[in-house]
Amino acid sequence: MADPQSVTLSDLRAALVQVGIVVDEDFVSLELRENGLTVHRLVRTDSGMPARLPNGGVQCVGQTIRVVAETPPAQAE
Repeated sequence: MADPQSVTLSDLRAALVQVGIVVDEDFVSLELRENGLTVHRLVRTDSGMPARLPNGGVQCVGQTIRVVAETPPAQAE
């Protein structure tokens, strides 16, 4: 199957929210590896502005979500 030539941001947001990932105004990038998905987001100051780096860029932080082959079955109680 060929990859699509384009997707909308709304479609991506809808797909990711189904697994609990919110793509909001602080979202920077996604990095997918075989065993993890890292969501990079802006760091904000107490005043709500993006935190700046000494080189003029903005500070980002990544959170890695483990990627597993299958969702384990629910435990019976």
